[in-house]
Amino acid sequence: MTSSALYSVVVPVYNSEKTLAELCRRIAETFAAMPAAFEIVLVNDNSTDNSWAVVKKLKQEYGTKLTAIHLRKNFGQHKALLCGFQFAAGEYVITIDDDLQFYPEDIALLIKKIETTSSDLVYGTYQDERQHSPIRKWGSNFVGYIFEKYGNTVGQGSSFKIIHQSVIEKIKHYNHSFTFIDEILSWHTTKIEWQEVRHAPRKEGQSGYSVPRLVFLTFNLIFAYTTIPLRFMTWFGLASFWICLFIVIFFVYQKVTLGSPLGFTALIVSIFMSTGLILFSLGIIGEYLNRLFALQHRKPPYLIREVLK
Repeated sequence: MTSSALYSVVVPVYNSEKTLAELCRRIAETFAAMPAAFEIVLVNDNSTDNSWAVVKKLKQEYGTKLTAIHLRKNFGQHKALLCGFQFAAGEYVITIDDDLQFYPEDIALLIKKIETTSSDLVYGTYQDERQHSPIRKWGSNFVGYIFEKYGNTVGQGSSFKIIHQSVIEKIKHYNHSFTFIDEILSWHTTKIEWQEVRHAPRKEGQSGYSVPRLVFLTFNLIFAYTTIPLRFMTWFGLASFWICLFIVIFFVYQKVTLGSPLGFTALIVSIFMSTGLILFSLGIIGEYLNRLFALQHRKPPYLIREVLK
């Protein structure tokens, strides 16, 4: 396969000093075999290991084919990708993780798919079962289901994908306190395709997404991109109202027909239920107000310490 287009490969880097050299080598070999023009954009998300030192060595090795960006603090994978999009000059932009679980050689499959289907976005889907822990698999499936049903995403995405530059131009200036690339992409195009790719066990280190971090991420995704909590609050409030109403009717009936004293039990139950409901509802409203408050600060999604072009 031969192509005259320029392809930009954007890689968010976090604590991957042992895999970066192999990743870049395999990317270069993949494009050499096609052949096609390419560039690599490495965004170091303030790694705590020697990743930035490795990135600087790779910059010397690949020269103008590699752009290196060093962020001032850890902003997360999606904001690192958003930063990389600013520097991606290719007609097509490919995103891939730094852990070598996705095969760089499968980039050719994504390119073929997007060129033959004239789509704006092609996701790499797992040919076999994902090589993740059971908890992470369950979490990914749960988030995918929620956003497919209540959000805008297709629910079958992955971090390995190819995007046309016309879509990148629309999203690269996105400024929000919380960024989820797949949801933003779904806002701007419906021309989406899928391509089966391979998925390998993690070669080095551990995933940056621990169980608490995945829970926090899911929590943020739901509040930032859906109205599920508000809907839940509405239905929960309505259900609580009917339950309390039936309880009141029951106690009134007992008082009228049997002469039973109402006592403090009914009053205490009613107070606790209503108070709990009010506090729960205020908490949900507070979460949304907190996000509106964060937007007023107009903080940049990321801060760059150094760029090597």
